[in-house]
Amino acid sequence: MKRREGFENQVLILVPPEMYRKSDEITRQLYITDIGYFPRAEDHYVERTGGCPADILIVCTNGSGYAVTPRGRFEVKKGEAFFLPPAEPHAYGSTDPGWWEIYWIHFSGPLAGRMRERINGCKSSDQEYTGSFPLNLGKESRLIFSRICATLSEGISPISYETACGQLWNLFSSLNRDRKQGTGISRGTIRECLALMEERVGGSLTLGELSEKAGMTPQYLCRFFKENTGHPPMEHYVRLKIQRACAFLDMTSERINEISCQVGFDDPYYFTRTFKRIMGMPPREYRRRQK
Repeated sequence: MKRREGFENQVLILVPPEMYRKSDEITRQLYITDIGYFPRAEDHYVERTGGCPADILIVCTNGSGYAVTPRGRFEVKKGEAFFLPPAEPHAYGSTDPGWWEIYWIHFSGPLAGRMRERINGCKSSDQEYTGSFPLNLGKESRLIFSRICATLSEGISPISYETACGQLWNLFSSLNRDRKQGTGISRGTIRECLALMEERVGGSLTLGELSEKAGMTPQYLCRFFKENTGHPPMEHYVRLKIQRACAFLDMTSERINEISCQVGFDDPYYFTRTFKRIMGMPPREYRRRQK
């Protein structure tokens, strides 16, 4: 028999409407209306002929399911997610016969649409908007999700609700990272490259060495790394050096040329130019402003 909820070990939290109606202006920018986790939802089915007042995000972490909207039906597999926009009729559920494990959240506010587009990578007018997209829920995202649920489970008071909505920003930022970093293999490759950069931050590192570490051609690594971090690998490496230099400028009294050597710049003038390009000011001025 199809059922909407009532699954073993489920988490289901419904926020009383007066809580978000009475919340302050900051909280109302992006707020939670419902949140939950179904570890094994068998024969799960939800239908809303009039849609839902809030945006819905559902992330499938095991099993499989489907969703039906006015734009068609699409399947949802492990490691995929989908959004359902407000007020649009829809139905969704676990594969029949079968089950799925899902994390889900209903959210609203003036910034909800912007956040949705940021994670999905599609504008509301795009055909793919209501389709599924890859999203492997990372460890940090699961932890933040659990914190939100734990905060609200203690009793939904103005303070706990404000705290939970604040954590929602962290959750969406983490989900955005999960979305960009893709599969576990992708995340592992990025971590290996970053670890090598950290290890060699005081010395030198070539694109060829990073490519060999990643098992990719230099061209593919540059494209892959930029998609996942926002910068090509060597630019990220240089920025890591400048970040370390900032720490030395803040915490020590060492001279600029000494710091330059410690972060792998043989030429202090080149170090100064690079520092200014990234930080918007030369290192001497940066140190003076920190005092």
